[in-house]
Amino acid sequence: MRKTLVALSAAVVLSVPATALAAPAPEAGTGVVGAVDGTSQVAAADRFREIRTGQAGQRTPATSIHDDWGVYTGGSAVTGQDAVQAAYSDLSVSGDTLYAPTMKAPGSCVELVTAYSNGAKQVWAWDWCVGVHVAKSVNVDATFRTNYVTSVNGHDSYHGKVEQTDASKNTWTASLFNYHANRWDTLYTQSGTDQSRDNRSWNIFEVYASGSTTAAYCTALGTRNIESSSYKIKLNGSWQAAGTGNTSVLSNSSTANFLCPNLSRTVVHANDQWQVHR
Repeated sequence: MRKTLVALSAAVVLSVPATALAAPAPEAGTGVVGAVDGTSQVAAADRFREIRTGQAGQRTPATSIHDDWGVYTGGSAVTGQDAVQAAYSDLSVSGDTLYAPTMKAPGSCVELVTAYSNGAKQVWAWDWCVGVHVAKSVNVDATFRTNYVTSVNGHDSYHGKVEQTDASKNTWTASLFNYHANRWDTLYTQSGTDQSRDNRSWNIFEVYASGSTTAAYCTALGTRNIESSSYKIKLNGSWQAAGTGNTSVLSNSSTANFLCPNLSRTVVHANDQWQVHR
C-alpha cells in the first residue's frame, strides 16, 4: 500500500495552549453536533478506499500521486490515539484531495480523517471493519467552530481521539472534544476485524493529487499550516506522549514528489508535534 519509508528529522519547540492538553472523561451517549451518516464527498472517499485497499487498477484518473509524511508506530500494543489537529474552514481544495491530519491505530475499526476536497472541509470517521467507507462526517463550519475548535499557534484546531473501548469485540470509538460544553462527544463506534491490511498506527499528512510541477492542493494551501500537536498514544494500556522511543517520523516519498514547491515538513517537537506548510 505504501512505498519504502525514509526517516526524517526534528526541529524547534513551539508552544501549545493548555486548553489543548487536558480534557475530562467522556460523557456517554453524546453525539458530535452536526455529524451525519456518510459524506457528501463521494469521489474523495472513493480515492481513499482505492489506494488504501490496493485497488490501483480502479484508481480514478485524477489521482496521479499518493504521498504521505508523519508519525508512525508499529505493533498491536497501541490501543488509542489522541491529538489536536489543524482544521481550516476557509481551505478550499478543488480537484485534489488533502487528508491531513489523519490518524489510525493498528487493528482499529476507525480512522479519524481531516478531509479537504471539492471545496468541502470535513472531519470523517472512516469505518475499516464493516463498510470500509466514511461512516460519519461533520462539516468544518461555523457550528463546528463554536463547539469543537480551539486556537493552536494562531490557527483553528480540534481535539480528536480514537480508542479501543472493548477489547473482546475489538470495538473502537472516535470522539471529538466539545470545548463549548466541556465534554467528549462520540463521532462513531464500530467493532469487528480491521481490513486496512496495515499493522501500524499513524498520524500523518496525506495527499492524493495530480499535476506536473504544482498540484492544486498546494496552491490552495497558501500560507496555512497543517499541524498536529499534543499527540499521544495508548501503549500497553497507558497514555503517553509520542516520542522517539515509541514512534518514528517517516515518509513514502521525497519532498519533490508532493508536487508542492517549497513544501516544508517539520517535526516541531519529537514526535508529538509536527507541521507541514509552504
